[in-house]
Amino acid sequence: MEPAMAKALPDTPITKDLSPAQVADLIDQAAALIESDGLEVGDYWTWALFQPYEPGIPCCTVGALAAVSGYRDGMDAEKTFVGVSSYNPETGVTEPDRPHLVMATVMKVLEFREAEDLYDWSDNAGNQEVVARLRYAAAQVRAQAGVPA
Repeated sequence: MEPAMAKALPDTPITKDLSPAQVADLIDQAAALIESDGLEVGDYWTWALFQPYEPGIPCCTVGALAAVSGYRDGMDAEKTFVGVSSYNPETGVTEPDRPHLVMATVMKVLEFREAEDLYDWSDNAGNQEVVARLRYAAAQVRAQAGVPA
């Protein structure tokens, strides 16, 4: 499969409903981002805790998925894109994980139960393996939805 063409990344998080074709396109864009800019180990993107995402910065798998989905802030990516649960001390309730559709789809197709499993895999895989698995995930989404490649 040819590398996905570079597209301008959205400046704000994509929060609307997405079709399977749109989800697959975003997954392909994340693969292309890693292929062109490199794979980051240990963080969403280089210096994610200190600076927002800027085009050209290497990303981990989740960071690339978040960046192509419009997330620029590392904490926003953690809370909203990855959907890490949070504890509300006023109610004493821990909210359940609510990952973004793109994150949830990649986890399901690649058979990761927890976000931490995806992080660990990304940190230990090479660029080519990550790109290939993301492209596989996008192709699976298209095939399951009957969307042409």
